[in-house]
Amino acid sequence: MNANQPIPAPERPLFMPPAPGYFATKRILKRIHRFQDLIRHRERWAADLEFACPLEDLVPANVPEIQRVQYLDGEILRMMQGVHRAVNFAGVPTGVYYERRNPVDQENEREHYDLILDYQRLPRQDDAYKSFQAVMGVLEQAIGVYDVRLNQAKREIFNPVAWAAHLIRLPITVMERAGLVGHEKTVEMVLGGYAKFMRVAMSVILILIALLLGVKIPWKEIVARLLDLIAK
Repeated sequence: MNANQPIPAPERPLFMPPAPGYFATKRILKRIHRFQDLIRHRERWAADLEFACPLEDLVPANVPEIQRVQYLDGEILRMMQGVHRAVNFAGVPTGVYYERRNPVDQENEREHYDLILDYQRLPRQDDAYKSFQAVMGVLEQAIGVYDVRLNQAKREIFNPVAWAAHLIRLPITVMERAGLVGHEKTVEMVLGGYAKFMRVAMSVILILIALLLGVKIPWKEIVARLLDLIAK
């Protein structure tokens, strides 16, 4: 199996999703660690099993011993998509190429695999431990990225600039939740709504600054101007 081969990045969306916050990052790290432990207990390589949490923390007590492997496989499948999204969001490539010799014409053939989504069908004929190491490698890289992000997010809790960034992005988040982002026909509407929000928000900020400085404010003109901005 060759080294990880980065997959060409897809076209960037109109609005990039923000980095996860402190508690979201903790949940992501917990999910990736659990995925690692499930694979460690499923593979049972002695050199790595000691790093896994106890099997009792992963498998309920009411699962018979004879069905534990089946339960682990099911849990791995259920977590694959979420872990894959988290690893890719961290910028860690998960694609690899595996070369095998065709027995008919003796030519080398390259097959592409995703170390997360294709975990259960990765080639293991020649060196099963190498496939296991490749999976653990990308998970460890993602854990490293999210460890750094966790420290950043902890500092951002007390950073007013970070809170301002969340406020500025609020209308985009609302429109994403409403399903208005992601279709080319709604791009103009989303941009128009966002521009309107920013005009109103900046006006409110300027008013607050003026109040703090003790500047006399012509409320009638300001209210009329705000209504005009909203109506545009």
